[in-house]
Amino acid sequence: MTRVPPDDGGGLFPPARHDAPETSHQAARKVAPRTPTKRERVLAVIREAGARGLTDDEGERASGMRSQSWTPRRGELVKQGRVIDSGERRTTESGCEAIVWVAVEHAPKAGGDG
Repeated sequence: MTRVPPDDGGGLFPPARHDAPETSHQAARKVAPRTPTKRERVLAVIREAGARGLTDDEGERASGMRSQSWTPRRGELVKQGRVIDSGERRTTESGCEAIVWVAVEHAPKAGGDG
């Protein structure tokens, strides 16, 4: 039984918990080749939103991706320092407050002067 490593050193390998069943490790291995493409797609959607940014819920709708794909890829972009929390929050369709994510080039400037 081959286990997927918990991390590739950069936090970008699709994870499966070390104690997860073998089916989880198989799924992680299966999606690994598509991960970089999906990550770039998520980044493109967030960049397209500009300074307004997107919540995960909005990004999932804009991209047509499921949360199981969108959220891990957005998290990888955060680890890479390419996407950050804007400091803003918006209400999702379910009524919960959610972080608004922006690409670093659209990040609010310190002091608010722009």
